[in-house]
Amino acid sequence: MKTRAWIFLVLANLFWAGNLIFGKSVTSDFHPIWASFLRWAIAAVVLIPIAQLVEKPNWLKIWKNNWGILLFFSLVGVVSYTLLTYTALQHTSSTNGSLINSLTPAVMIVLSLLFLKDKITVWQGVGLVLSFLGVLTVLTKGHLLGVFSTHYNQGDGILLVAVFLWAIYSIISKRVQHLPPITFVAFTASIGVVCMLPLLFIQPLHKEHITAFGITGIIYLGLFPSIGSFLFWNQGIKELGPSKASITMNLMPIFTAIISVMVGQELLVSQIVGGVIVIVGMLLSANLMDRARGAKTKTITKRRTGMA
Repeated sequence: MKTRAWIFLVLANLFWAGNLIFGKSVTSDFHPIWASFLRWAIAAVVLIPIAQLVEKPNWLKIWKNNWGILLFFSLVGVVSYTLLTYTALQHTSSTNGSLINSLTPAVMIVLSLLFLKDKITVWQGVGLVLSFLGVLTVLTKGHLLGVFSTHYNQGDGILLVAVFLWAIYSIISKRVQHLPPITFVAFTASIGVVCMLPLLFIQPLHKEHITAFGITGIIYLGLFPSIGSFLFWNQGIKELGPSKASITMNLMPIFTAIISVMVGQELLVSQIVGGVIVIVGMLLSANLMDRARGAKTKTITKRRTGMA
């Protein structure tokens, strides 16, 4: 069960890495308001019939009993987070975006410690630090002190707000574990689309700026980060908790680097080294190494007991 949860979280971050790259390109064709609206409109259109076929929810009853929490998650995770992210990408690079998103695990762990009274082990703390160092290795091309000389702008500040909102979304997501997962995302997507409708009148759509690549990007955003990532992320948090799940967000810059290579950029040694460091940090934070040592100890104990 937990192995499946880790796979879900890895896939969620893979799709979100594509969100940063495609999102940066899409905002040159679509204003952030339109990019956010179209992304979630596609997600809602796809998710509603799937939820009906798979989960067969009582839509009216779920809304009546959970309208407050559904509205909260929609405004925070769908409307605010998406708008802030795409607005930020108009002013900053996807690389800076990856660096700032790598702060999410730390923010989530701090909030979980403060409000959920979660506890972390020493190895989890070491894993968190290692993963963050791995991210910095990738983003600074091996020159860790380069993070202090990186130029930051208003886009970076906007992304910091988005990271804080996403951390809140994640740690409170346990409140909706009783809801069917597909139905929950379908609800939040639909509510988000309705909430964004008035904003469309603020910024007209410039059809002459729209390209085939922009349309492809919007479709990607609507299917993979919106549907795949949200479903996988919510399920991962449900099974592992926000503190453990958050550490996988350090994979996002690694995936961003891999996707960049796939579109023609060079793969650097620092990216490979940083990726390995991130993976080791994830294993420590997940307590997988402790479990492996524990299983080995139990095996040895059983053998000794059997010989005695």
